[in-house]
Amino acid sequence: MRAPSRRLGLRSWHDVPPGSIVRRGRVAALAAAVALAGSLLSVAAISSPGPAAAASPSRAPHAAVVVRMLTCAGKPVVRPANFVISCADANSELTRTHWTRWTTAGATGITRFGLNLCNPYCSASKISFFPRSVVHLSAPVVTKHGRLFSKLLVTYKLHGKVQHFPFSWAGIPAFAK
Repeated sequence: MRAPSRRLGLRSWHDVPPGSIVRRGRVAALAAAVALAGSLLSVAAISSPGPAAAASPSRAPHAAVVVRMLTCAGKPVVRPANFVISCADANSELTRTHWTRWTTAGATGITRFGLNLCNPYCSASKISFFPRSVVHLSAPVVTKHGRLFSKLLVTYKLHGKVQHFPFSWAGIPAFAK
């Protein structure tokens, strides 16, 4: 790499002040080179599948099947921190969720469960939050969106008593094959 212009009174790249046009040009050139190399590598990876693809055309030999949850917008997600359970009225949700287990059979996490208690009636009530609630996902099914958990159970405490909030997405059109 050539030294910066001696006409500018600079002897090495260390003499170029941060943010100067000379240094920004050098950084831009380096970024462009990295981007070009990355795109060439991705094109090479796509065009030459390798021996694993020849052995198993459907997927890699040891690829794990991931079971997801389906958002109200129809997007499959894994380990969401925040999730609206009831899409029609948004009266139940998971917030600040920390997933402790996520397998192909089920998932478990600690969450701040939000639920509209509908007191005196739903439209006049606000969401109440129950920290340190436990959420369980189960019953994975194969859908047009891939494998999705179809059942949810939240265990929370209301006025010192343990309560359960079960929910099932079975029968929802988005869960059809």
